[in-house]
Amino acid sequence: MAIMALYIIIGIICLILTVVSIIFSVIAFANSKPSKFIWLFVFLLSLSGLVLTIMLSVRKVINTGKEFAKTKIEQFENYTDSLNTDGYYTVSLSHKQIIQLKKLVPENMTQSASDDFYTYLGYQDYHRYPIRFPYSLHHDYYTETAELYNEINVMRFDENDNGEIYAGISDISKLAFDNHLLLIEQQVSSTRSNKPIKHYILFDMDSEKKEKVLTEKELFNMAKQKGYSGPDTLMSIDKYALLFN
Repeated sequence: MAIMALYIIIGIICLILTVVSIIFSVIAFANSKPSKFIWLFVFLLSLSGLVLTIMLSVRKVINTGKEFAKTKIEQFENYTDSLNTDGYYTVSLSHKQIIQLKKLVPENMTQSASDDFYTYLGYQDYHRYPIRFPYSLHHDYYTETAELYNEINVMRFDENDNGEIYAGISDISKLAFDNHLLLIEQQVSSTRSNKPIKHYILFDMDSEKKEKVLTEKELFNMAKQKGYSGPDTLMSIDKYALLFN
């Protein structure tokens, strides 16, 4: 950006000098003044400078566009690395996020969590992100919020109506969790304003008890009183999804 700004400033100066030198060159040649060749030289010099800065600016814009496109392509490739030929999204059991999630599972549930619970991430526009077993977030690609499901009874994750149980919490925009507690921010559309209304819920993943509070600060205070040991900030659904890349 600094280089482009410099090019623009130099270009403006050259443009002004070009216009001024044209005017004075015409006057000098019309009156056969000795300064006519000086103004002609200034004109040629400023015109050359103007052309050069335009060329450099165009090259800079093209290179910036190429770098931007390259970055986006790399991001897209990273995102689609987990998409197999059938349109399913998967992730390896050795992925660091999966390893972290497995550490959170209570001992009495470790045998119940299948590999697919961790590795199956959805199909085409439908995305699924596991949190602590047996819960996962179901997320439509075109929305910014998710729904919470209990998948304790699911045998096949790549089928519809497969025994998943809706946990009664939708419009999840942000979250944080440890091995027992799930902290949730909801964004619910308002009929009175363009801005969504935010709700905060503390969800006990062992008892499925839900407790609502008014602010994020109250949410964390309540969670810590109950022994919460997870992150101190809430993470958006999009950022959580990136943990599986």
